[in-house]
Amino acid sequence: MPTIVEGWGVERSEAVERIEVRSGPEQSAAEAFERWEAHVSEAYVPLAVSPKPTDRFVGQIEHARYGDLDLTIVGSSSQIIQRTNRLIARTDDEFLLASIPTSGRGRLHQDGRVADVRPGSIVFYDTTRPYHWDLENEWEQVVVQVPLSRLRDRYAVSDPEVPTATAFSGDTAPGIVAQFFRGIAELQRSDPAGASLLAEPGLDLLAAAVVAAGGRTPREQSADALNRQRVLSFMRGHCADPDLGVERIAEGCSMSRRTLYRVFGEFEGGPGTVLRRMRIERACDLLRNAPQLPLSAVAKAAGFLTERSFYRSFRLEMGTTPGAFRALA
Repeated sequence: MPTIVEGWGVERSEAVERIEVRSGPEQSAAEAFERWEAHVSEAYVPLAVSPKPTDRFVGQIEHARYGDLDLTIVGSSSQIIQRTNRLIARTDDEFLLASIPTSGRGRLHQDGRVADVRPGSIVFYDTTRPYHWDLENEWEQVVVQVPLSRLRDRYAVSDPEVPTATAFSGDTAPGIVAQFFRGIAELQRSDPAGASLLAEPGLDLLAAAVVAAGGRTPREQSADALNRQRVLSFMRGHCADPDLGVERIAEGCSMSRRTLYRVFGEFEGGPGTVLRRMRIERACDLLRNAPQLPLSAVAKAAGFLTERSFYRSFRLEMGTTPGAFRALA
């Protein structure tokens, strides 16, 4: 039987629902796959799912809702997933989906195009028109789903502008947004409440990714959300550099200091505070996982100029000393 866990660790408003289906002594691969098709259709839209020959089947779906946005982590064995005209006629729902592979690969067919999708990329597709996925071997994706009506009404995104079945790599605007959603997906497994908090700008970011993918300039609200994610990605990649500061961040992201501070307007303390917290997070990882490193080496590896500034910042953020934190880790 499938295993269903609802409301894992959180209240129902922040519920993460987990579903697992697998074949075994009490359930054949064919029976498991029939259950899987029902769960996939319930999680997204009515779909036809066809297995590739196998004597074993396993599939998992982990779902959470953040306002108008649904985020799932879905993974399974080889299969073909189809959205046909007959299935489209069964429902009035209209969604835009974005798939972000984390393992495996697949091909998405829609609107006469075929996208070869693999980890590090993102692809969009529209449930109002036929599409099908050809998924190979074991695979997993983060899937973001949003009503098309929200994109039309709030962001003036029209259906023909959405570049379906086109894979965008990690160094594009959509790819940067994909990194954000992968992070939310990872966080919802360990800290659903934290994921709910951080997912707040998700709709703005998805809209910005769609608009940028279509070759237009995002509206100011979406543009700021996209720029903020781009800056955060740059900061994460360079926070261990002790010379990184506001000037270097602005220069590295090709924006003025004024723009940098504007896109960080929601963060108390601005980009400098965010950078300090990133360095503290890096230090915490090292303190947990590299007990052989002296504290001076941890400070340097985390991007602090001096051991003294490391101690001061660590106590400010964590309420304890690095040594005491390591002892309890």
